Amino acid sequence: MSEKARKLFEALDLNSDGVLTRAEVITALRSKGPTLAAGGDLPFWGVGDADTSSALFDAADQNGDAVLSFEEFSREVDRRFGW
Repeated sequence: MSEKARKLFEALDLNSDGVLTRAEVITALRSKGPTLAAGGDLPFWGVGDADTSSALFDAADQNGDAVLSFEEFSREVDRRFGW
């Protein structure tokens, strides 16, 4: 699990509860995505619309509990973003 995944997870965890909800992922990528991409913490092509963010959430939510743990999130972003 990469340090970039950890940094991105923490940036997206808006309420700092240690898990990501679909709403957090969509909201945070919309509001923070361009800044994260400019800083090299997210590929520019990873900043998408709500449907793209929702699809990322669905791909990462392997156990179907509607929240992402860091482990679920990092597996998906490390694979998807090539980290």
